[in-house]
Amino acid sequence: MPEKNVVSWNAMLAGFIQNGFYVEALQHFKMMRKEGKDPDWSTFACALSGCANLAALQVGTQLHNLLLKSGHIIDIFAGNALITMYARCGRILTARQVFDEMVSVDLVSWNSLIAGHALNGYAKAAISIFQEMKKNGVAPDEVTFIGLLSACSHAGMVDDGLELFYSMSRDYPITPVAEHYACVVDLLGRAGRLGEALKLVKGMPIKANAGIWGSLLGACRMHKNPEVANVAAEKLFEFEPHTTSNYVLLSNIHAEAGSWGEVERVRVLMKERGVWKQPARSWIEIKNEVRSFSSDDSTEPRAAEVFMVLRVLNAQMRNIGHMSDSSLLDCG
Repeated sequence: MPEKNVVSWNAMLAGFIQNGFYVEALQHFKMMRKEGKDPDWSTFACALSGCANLAALQVGTQLHNLLLKSGHIIDIFAGNALITMYARCGRILTARQVFDEMVSVDLVSWNSLIAGHALNGYAKAAISIFQEMKKNGVAPDEVTFIGLLSACSHAGMVDDGLELFYSMSRDYPITPVAEHYACVVDLLGRAGRLGEALKLVKGMPIKANAGIWGSLLGACRMHKNPEVANVAAEKLFEFEPHTTSNYVLLSNIHAEAGSWGEVERVRVLMKERGVWKQPARSWIEIKNEVRSFSSDDSTEPRAAEVFMVLRVLNAQMRNIGHMSDSSLLDCG
């Protein structure tokens, strides 16, 4: 394009974010600034979303400061993005401060704050915020309860979680969807109540999806239950026949139980279906720059130095008695 205005830049940023290219989104933001284009609130909201997904706190804080210096009013969209970014980076008090300083908030703001507390393990605080939200006359929606149920699940608050789940249709005009059932399955599964979890899945008024069966399979590894794991895995394979991690998880469950025949069966199944492990990809923030890398990546300019440091660290860990956990290695 001969001329690119802020709308053009924002469209590209939004496209990167929606498709999971968070590093590229932040690089695009830097290019926009270098070309002398002033970002608007939408630009900041997209860039902050990228920081949230990468947990890039330093870059996100810089964007926050830049937003304040630019003279832009922190509207609901940018404010909600800031809440999410700080919460995902573990700065829950800062997230709450942003919320309290916003001129106006909406349901998304409340949901972001609840989800942030849930993510950081503050289940009781999440429920307290829910009560505060209701006192302010804001009605919850489906997303609200996903945050609340997730909070209860990670905190082991089974009774509170079940009460919230049943209150959805009892006290509010909200019909639970697959995401809510997945949270409850996770809630029961983490507590070791796998029989109840399986019964819930089989009695659901909607068809269980991959997320629900995946939650149940994960709980089976936690509580070493190969029987329920087989049921969950077979259903999960119908939805995700080529997702390597599902097969690896099932194989590890049987390996821990000493069922080597089942381990071999899973291995054969992977080969028959052409399942192979894709390289994992991750990010790290170094000196205000987000770097992307994958496993066994030798294209990084300083890869030799990285591998040398890793070897030194590995040797030091062995010297103090650390043994690597290979239970989650690819069974192929």
